[in-house]
Amino acid sequence: MRDKILRFIRENELIPPGSTLVCAVSGGKDSVCLLHVMLSLQKELSVTVKAAHLNHQLRGEESDRDEAFVRNLCESLFVPLAVSRADVLARCEETGESVEEAARVLRYQFFDSFGSPVATAHTQDDNLETVLLNLVRGTALRGLCGIPPKRGRIIRPMLCVSRQEVEQYLLQHDLAHVEDSSNASDLPLRNRLRHEVLPLLRRENPNLSETVFRMDAVLRQENAYLESQASSLLQSCALPSGGWSCSVLRAAPQALQARAMRMLLSQLRIAKPSQAHVDALVHLISAASGTSSVTLPGGKMLRRSYDVLLIAADDVPQTFEQKALLLGGETEIPELSLRISCRFVKKYEKSMLRLCTFAFKYDTIDEIKALCIRPRRAGDEIQLPGGSRSLKKLLIDRKVPRDARSLVPVVADRAGVLLVYPIAASVTRQAQPGDAAILIHFVHEKEYIQKEDTQ
Repeated sequence: MRDKILRFIRENELIPPGSTLVCAVSGGKDSVCLLHVMLSLQKELSVTVKAAHLNHQLRGEESDRDEAFVRNLCESLFVPLAVSRADVLARCEETGESVEEAARVLRYQFFDSFGSPVATAHTQDDNLETVLLNLVRGTALRGLCGIPPKRGRIIRPMLCVSRQEVEQYLLQHDLAHVEDSSNASDLPLRNRLRHEVLPLLRRENPNLSETVFRMDAVLRQENAYLESQASSLLQSCALPSGGWSCSVLRAAPQALQARAMRMLLSQLRIAKPSQAHVDALVHLISAASGTSSVTLPGGKMLRRSYDVLLIAADDVPQTFEQKALLLGGETEIPELSLRISCRFVKKYEKSMLRLCTFAFKYDTIDEIKALCIRPRRAGDEIQLPGGSRSLKKLLIDRKVPRDARSLVPVVADRAGVLLVYPIAASVTRQAQPGDAAILIHFVHEKEYIQKEDTQ
């Protein structure tokens, strides 16, 4: 068994030479075997072995007995040992997690504290139980891949051996261990599968653990390939202006769409998204409607705006306050990060135009004091080359998202709309060379700051 583990470690490149390897030792059969085997492989792997034990404080005196056993074991083997205690029940009360989940989280926080590879004693049988658990609860390909040999700094050198091989090793080397009384309980689903289901399956295939282990190795390769394809898809549909192209996503096979969406949720740090969230996003990118959205755990939202999938920011304003345009001065719209200057010229010339500058005939303005910048109103219309057009239809035609239409600046007076910035200006009110005119210039906040910095 020792040589089998050594070969598995080398084939999967689990431990870099020169590393300090921390063995997680609970005191049970598997972890005692792990520590003993890894100590025997120190020279061949060029590693230094240490041990770590976390007392979960869930079984009273029995938990303390396990800690004392591990201390004595490591002392007899001359192995440095780190011991810590975790209040699992307190975490359950704080987070609402199950005892199993809370214990797992605290255990891996303990492992992370070492900053070096940590070996756990998972075997082929643990892997088989995990696959069955995922199958019973419902899973995709990833769940059928079982326990990976390596994830981050956590390695599983004993995944290649069965529990029966472990027991034989302990007998051969006369190694003592402790038993966890909770393993006899049928309350956890894993234990029920171990005690009731697996004996029936092993009647059909006595080597079931090894069979599933080999199957998982193949599935992990296929899953890794699909993950790389999904990653490439997500990168190819990313837009320079932000967001992701729905048409590029739709052109991919649906299996890759789902993987890309799950990958996107991971990038957004969405905690434990369900398959329902992934399915909702796949439906969102393929829906016929121009705008729609999906709310995700934690309150985040992904919105589809025509062909673009966007992260909906929590702090995006819904509208902005109407303000008068000050002739010869500057008006600020903080909600839009805009500054608007307005000035009068006796004789307009085209050379006066710059980017984001618009010129209107002075004599078409219905009372200069009424000139303002405001959100769109119901019934607003603007004069375009083809005739009068409602702002509602104009914004729809220009594919402005529904929830962004109230943020489009409209310049108007009592006679109506002069400008829908930056989409269209009224053709009947635009100034011609030689006209007395009002020049309205828009400056975005970033542009304004850059200009100030260069002065």
